[in-house]
Amino acid sequence: MEEYPSLREVIGKAFNASLEFPDIHYPIEVFSSIARKRRLTRAELEILNLTLRADLCYFSKSEPPDTDYHVVSFSRERPLESIPYVECQNFTSTLPFVYYRGRGFQYYPVTASNWAYHYLKTGQDRKAEALLREMLPLMEVVNQSTGEAGIFNVYFEPPGTRGIHLPWASSFSQGMLAGLYAWLYNETGNETYLRAAHRLFNSFYLSPEHGGFVENTEYGIWFLEYPYRPDFLVLNGHIITMKGLWLYHRFTGDERALELFNAGVESVKQTLPDCDSGEWSLYSVKGPEAREDYHRLHIKLLVWLYVKTGDETFLEYAEKWNDYLEERGLKKENLEALLQQVRNAP
Repeated sequence: MEEYPSLREVIGKAFNASLEFPDIHYPIEVFSSIARKRRLTRAELEILNLTLRADLCYFSKSEPPDTDYHVVSFSRERPLESIPYVECQNFTSTLPFVYYRGRGFQYYPVTASNWAYHYLKTGQDRKAEALLREMLPLMEVVNQSTGEAGIFNVYFEPPGTRGIHLPWASSFSQGMLAGLYAWLYNETGNETYLRAAHRLFNSFYLSPEHGGFVENTEYGIWFLEYPYRPDFLVLNGHIITMKGLWLYHRFTGDERALELFNAGVESVKQTLPDCDSGEWSLYSVKGPEAREDYHRLHIKLLVWLYVKTGDETFLEYAEKWNDYLEERGLKKENLEALLQQVRNAP
């Protein structure tokens, strides 16, 4: 608090509140650990302030959620009415906050990218701009040979992990947000958003030791949703990253993005046999079976890849994995409707 007087009040309130609600102390511990090694950046100070204020707002109103995972909004403007809205007189934010037991409410760029994508694809440009504009001060900017790289860092350990290096950045949000800022620039003409898109795309050339998330594997390049586990090749995270690269190329014409996208296409083709148990799709390459919601997401993503590439391999696997649903007595996805939906999408 002595080093960062602007945070003295909010840290003091959070520390006092943590005596009753210990989850609030987690971000204080995380950022204190970083501050013992180096000075916090301007973006980190913004994130810590935002996180503590969100926690203080929520816990002034409610007991901790009774689930290990919970998403709330501190704004009336949210993608779905079913997302709980928490109203506080002294705090509002268009960003989603994700609760993990033991970690409190966290700003999570992956969830933010999902909300922004929903807004843009449904024509709610004003809501998308409000969210993406609020995120801009939270971007870390680093210089490298390919130009300035923008990074939306994560400052918590996901459930089931301990002792990982913080912060870390997910390919999922880096790719999608590069595409979404480019899309928002296309809608508004605001050069600030184009600059943000360029910086985020440049992050794909960061080395692993500098926070990179692109891994060379036996299957080809892989975009790591969780780069602290380079052997954990998550199928949906890889393809969604590619979706962001495709959007970025569409709205900027940058051929480097198309090259990365095409490389990702080839790696998906190589891994599909190792993402198939013979009865169900796997969450990651040679990993566990996917939950039903992820299995259905895999089908939708493969349909999307088929429409964008014309490669029959993706449609064949989408049909195969759709049949697995029926074999388990579950309702199949309507592939014709999905194909039409992708073809008609922006």
